[in-house]
Amino acid sequence: MKYMFALAAFLCAALPAGAETIEELKAQLEAQKQLNALQRQRIETLEAELAGRKIAPPARAEVAAPEIAADDPEADRALERALQRRGSAVLAPYVVEVAPSLFWSHAGSDATISTDDIYGAGLDGRIGLPGGWMLGAGVPFLHREIDDVGNNSGVGDVSATVWKSLFAEEGSRPSLVASLRYAAPTGDDIGDDDVPLGTGFHRVTARLSTVKTIDPIAFFGDLSYTHYIDDTISGADVDRSGRIGLGLGASLAVTPDVSLSAGLDFAHEDEVEINGTDVRGSSVTLGQVELTAGILLTRDVFLNFTSAFGITDDSPDVTLGMSLPVRF
Repeated sequence: MKYMFALAAFLCAALPAGAETIEELKAQLEAQKQLNALQRQRIETLEAELAGRKIAPPARAEVAAPEIAADDPEADRALERALQRRGSAVLAPYVVEVAPSLFWSHAGSDATISTDDIYGAGLDGRIGLPGGWMLGAGVPFLHREIDDVGNNSGVGDVSATVWKSLFAEEGSRPSLVASLRYAAPTGDDIGDDDVPLGTGFHRVTARLSTVKTIDPIAFFGDLSYTHYIDDTISGADVDRSGRIGLGLGASLAVTPDVSLSAGLDFAHEDEVEINGTDVRGSSVTLGQVELTAGILLTRDVFLNFTSAFGITDDSPDVTLGMSLPVRF
């Protein structure tokens, strides 16, 4: 019996200690489970990053280079300058361009065995405006010599023009520019005693110009109509028919600083009416092959050479010219 009491006393003393050990084990086990859960979460996170399913923490953002607009002067090449000189593209807003020019035109007539030579210098200015607008004006100074008639020097017909870019080239769609030009009869006309230096008529020309670029070539086309305002010359009422014009061609960017262009220009005007009667043989059909070369000398200076060769009887035989557009 004494041994029974001793055994009971031993068990009673041991039970609290055993219970405390079990609780500690349970706590350790629970802590280990939490640690394992954290490890599993970390492994899943790493696997997701390696598989690209998780976006890494954002690094310092890189600033993208700003896009340069197509009409920005800094983006210009000789090709763009050549198209702008044709009026097939407009200047960037607030860009001013002044262009002095020289030209010579020669026409010969087999029927009268006479020649007609025109030596000219010109000055025109243009300014780009917001919204795809451009304004310009020009004045020519001429010296003309006609065999068996005489010669004359002075100011030719001055003109003012407004251009509007209707939409820029995008994808397969070409660009389209509309223009309206007014020319005043400031040059001596056929009613004067001197050799004429102008048409003698107020006239308005509407034109549509389109460009489609397949780098390094830009294809262009023009469609125009000129309306002559009726006038009285030497006491007679003169009514000139409207003139319809068509031009087609292409410009090649040989290098960023050099461009070459070739084109065909046609225009037709019906017979003139004097006091309501048609003048037989006064209709005119003009046709020319044009060749031009442009060189970008500096960022602001462009040298442009032009030549044209007549392919119809009414056209000048040859026209040569050069201009030096300078931007400010």
